[in-house]
This record gives sequence, structure tokens and C-alpha cells, in this order.
Amino acid sequence: MNTFGIDRPLLSEILKDIGTGSTQLPDFQRDWRWDDYRVRSLLASVSQAFPIGAVLTLAADGRNLLKSRLIEGVTQAYNAEAPDTLILDGQQRLTALFQALKSKQGAYTLNTKGEPITRYYYLDIEKCLSSEADREEAVISCREDRRVPTDNKETIVLASPEMEYKNALFPVNQIFDSDDWGDEYKNYWRKDPAKRKLFNIFNREVIECFKQYNLPIIHLRKNTPREAVCLIFEKVNTRGVTLTIFELLTAAFAIDNFPLREDWDKRFKRLKKFPVLRNLDSTDFLRALTLLSSNANPKVSTANCTRREILRLTVEDYRKWADIIEDGFIQAAKFLYDQKIFRAKDLPYQTQLITLAAILGGVKSAYESAFKELKEAQEENQEEAIEEAKKAFMAEKDDDQKIRRWYWCGIFGEMYAGAANTQIATDFSQVTSWLREETDLPSTVRDVNFSPNRLIEVQNRSSAVYKGVHALLIPNECRDFRTGIPIDGKIFFDHNIDIHHIFPRAWCEDQNIKSRVFNSIVNKTPLSRMTNQKIGRRKPSEYLLKIREEVRIDKTEMDKRLTSHLISPDTLSRNDFRGFFNARKKALLTVIQKAIGKKIIHENIDIDDMDLFDGQALVKGSDTQG
Repeated sequence: MNTFGIDRPLLSEILKDIGTGSTQLPDFQRDWRWDDYRVRSLLASVSQAFPIGAVLTLAADGRNLLKSRLIEGVTQAYNAEAPDTLILDGQQRLTALFQALKSKQGAYTLNTKGEPITRYYYLDIEKCLSSEADREEAVISCREDRRVPTDNKETIVLASPEMEYKNALFPVNQIFDSDDWGDEYKNYWRKDPAKRKLFNIFNREVIECFKQYNLPIIHLRKNTPREAVCLIFEKVNTRGVTLTIFELLTAAFAIDNFPLREDWDKRFKRLKKFPVLRNLDSTDFLRALTLLSSNANPKVSTANCTRREILRLTVEDYRKWADIIEDGFIQAAKFLYDQKIFRAKDLPYQTQLITLAAILGGVKSAYESAFKELKEAQEENQEEAIEEAKKAFMAEKDDDQKIRRWYWCGIFGEMYAGAANTQIATDFSQVTSWLREETDLPSTVRDVNFSPNRLIEVQNRSSAVYKGVHALLIPNECRDFRTGIPIDGKIFFDHNIDIHHIFPRAWCEDQNIKSRVFNSIVNKTPLSRMTNQKIGRRKPSEYLLKIREEVRIDKTEMDKRLTSHLISPDTLSRNDFRGFFNARKKALLTVIQKAIGKKIIHENIDIDDMDLFDGQALVKGSDTQG
């Protein structure tokens, strides 16, 4: 059975239906954003009866699945309560044509800078009929003051119809009412038969192109499923800006009078109080919510957060799970804070946050359920039920260690570097079952494999491993070189803690040390901005002495501060880069190994001169040789 039909109505009929409101846009369509050049080019094409592409529409039936709105430029006075047709693809073209051909208030378009402007369009009658002129040159655009520059650099002002007749410039918003304008034009040129004949030819060859123009329409039939409409729209709307799942769902929920965008804005206002959640977006929230919703749905075989599943969400689903998943993200923020991940830019994987929030939201929900069952059993004095409830209650309390291990395995296994949706769903299902002790280790924990060379390969904060190492150093109670204060959340922000070089970049370059080595995470550590400024371009032996003298501490205290960063004090004070690098690499691997709960093979991980230097290795006895 065909799900669509194809018609070729007159352009004038389509624009008439738009003006009365019987044809509208789904509310999820974004605003009209065409610039002046595109409008002129479109008018030129129609004036020559050139094809401008088909339009895709959806038949509405009073039980429409999508909220609608008028095309921009249609006055509210003509608004139909329920449209017959919704435009899925063709908004930009139809809006441009309606505003240019039907609106007396001009077309709302954009200039070359992307700024909103109002334009009125005219057809140069003589240029339209010239075999040498490009038709686009015959489409004239002018501002609201109706000032039009001419080819001889003069300016004419079309302040009255007489000026239009005099300059043979036909206003395109008179296309479908051209008879009166034409009669007045010919009356103006009654003593010039050539001018009168010119308009007759223009009317026959140009104006009639607009009046007789047929536009192909592909109609989707009534009762097309909402997710199918959204999918089809996305596939055909290649010329526009891709709509997000959130925008599509917002339009769908509006049918049930649920203001999804307003609800999300309120929730995000609460969530963004946590700096680590400030990059969270509405689609992330929906994906996490859908994991819980689909997991509780007996009709869904496995929990997932695919686009298709999200678009199946109902208002009831959202209301049921939104508070739980909001709390899940808050619990995730607190969890990350405990892992010393304080800022959104330091989050190894934004996508893993979705899984974490869904897991924690589900865990807390189960915890509260277990606690409620325990209280009820105690109140009823049922000993057997009390024991069962206690076991469930205590199991929920022991989940944190498992979640912590899974989280670090996901980072150092770089599990979220690929297909995120699949990984999110797999981890959610497997970790949830693991927490309930229904299954063995999740694949992320079981299959994690960290190569020691990744510590050299990662060079900047875009890498999850890079951010992960940075975060793991802080729980080691690493203390700033200058202040000696252990880094916590308050100190992190108050002292502008960030990742900085231990052996300064400039000094390393002077020693011909390879950039891929000195820029790796092994040679970086969390330090305050002030401490980094004190380090400057100095070699370690100099800046360590300078810091000690400034803050008046002895070598023993400075060594303690260095050791808290997993730095070998002796190698650093001797400016022994190779010795420092090898020792710290092994120390970092030990910390990572503990976090993932799996042994890392350390054999043959030392860096030698061949790996260390650019060109000729430095002579033995230099600072870097120790």
C-alpha cells in the first residue's frame, strides 16, 4: 500500500492555502533563514518556469501528531484553527515565495552579514525580455525606502506606482493581481506603443510563468506514525539545519500541552549549578531518561537510547522518569566530584556521563525501594522479610565501589571513543545487572586493556586518558609545589588549578627533547596558575630552589610535595629528564592499574636516548643525562 501521493497544484493555490492558514508548518521546523540572494535566484527560476524541486507535505486529520504554526509572514488574522496540510520539506522555498509574491509588507530576509532585513522585489521588464541579460540580474531587490541603484550608478526611488511605470519595474507582489497594474502601466505609456507592446510580451512570457507554475507535491497520507514523520523530515531536509531529537519531541509533546522546553530549562538551571554538568544538553538528558524508561518497559527486550526509542517517549514516560534522571545527574556530579573531576572540560567522556546518570538514578530508585520494603517489613514484624530486605538494602549501599571501577575502566579502556549509543546501552544493562549480582563482570570491566605507551601518545586534554590521569593524581592528595595545600574542590577553583608542564616546554626544546615526549601527560601535573608562573622557563633545579626560598621550606618538605605528584624528587632536582620520565611513567601505571582493578604489563616501558631526543643525543654528563 502506498504511503504517499503526488500532485502538481498551481503555485498560486499553494500560496493561497498558506495565506489562509490551511497549510502550516510543524512547530519543530526552525525559523526561515534564507538570504536575499537565494530569494532573487528562486524568483528568477520560477519566472522562467524552471523546476525548483518538490515539496513534501503531511495530511492532517484533526488528530494530528504534531503541533503546527503559520509560515512566517502570514498574519494571525487568517489563522485557521486546524490546518489541512503540514509542510515537512520546502519551508524555505515556500516562505520566500509567499513573502515575495503575496505579502505587502515585504520579505524578511538576511543580508550578506546574516543580519535581518526587509526587502521588496521587482522584475526589470526590459532585462527579463533581453536575450543577453541573465534572468537573476532582472530580479531587483530594494530596501524599505524603495531606493534602487541603476546601472549608471544613479538611484531611483520607487515611491509611487508612477515611478514603477516610468522605470518599467514590475513589483512581484502584484504577480497574481497583475491586470490592474498592467492597465495603469499601459495607460502611463499610452503614447508609446512600443512600451505597451513590451508589457504584453512580459505578461505572456514572464507573469504567466508564475500564474501557470505547477509545483510537485509529495503528500504523506494521514495517520503516518510520529517517528516516521520525524525520520522522513530529517532525511529530506538536507538543505536546512538538522533538528535535534529534543526539538522533535518538544513539538510532539506540545500536542498534549506539555511544555518540554520550559521543563528542561528549569531542570538545567538547577543542574548547571554543578560545574561538571555545564556541558549537559537536552538530548543527553533524554537519552539517559530513555534508558530507564525502556528498561522498565516489558515490550522492549533490552534498554536502549536510540533515536527511534527516544521519539517513542510519551508525556507520561517523561513525567514518570524526569525527576529520577535529574537526581541521577546530580548523583553523577557528586560522584565525579569525589573522583576529583570538577569541571565539564575535564570530563573524560560526556557520553559516559549519560550512562553514569542512568545507573545512579536507577540505583537510588532501587535503594529507596529496598529501604521502603525494609521499613514495611519491620513495621509488620516479619522476620524473614526483614532479613531479605536488609540484604537488598546493604547490596545497594555497596554499589559505589563497583561503579567507580566500571567508570575508570571505561576511561582507560577508551570504551566511549566509538559508537556511543551502543556502548551506553550495553554498559547500562550490564552494570545494572552486575550491581544486582545477576551477572558477572560487565564487558567494559572484563575487557579493559591499557597500553603503557598511551601515556606518551596522548598529548592534550581532548583525550580521555589525558583527563583521566589528571583526575587520578588529585585523589593521591597531591599538593601544590608552592602552597603545599592538598587540592580539593574549593582549592581547585580558588587557585586556578590546571594541567601544567613539570619540565618546562622551553627548557625541553632547548635540550632537543622530542615534543611528543615532553608534551605527554607524564610530564604534566595539576598546579596553580601562580606556581606555573614561578616555574616559567626555568629548569627544575632552579625553580625548586626559588620556590623553597620564597615559601621558606626545607628540601624534605619540598620532596614530600613532589612525591604527592608521583614525581621522583632526586631526578627532578638533578634535571634528569629521562630518569624522571621513566620513574613517573611507572608510578602513573600503578595508579591506573589500581583504578581499573587489572594488572598492566610494565615490561620494556623505559624511554631511552633514541626515543627521547630530536637529532643528536646530548653528550653524556649534561643535565638531562643525570
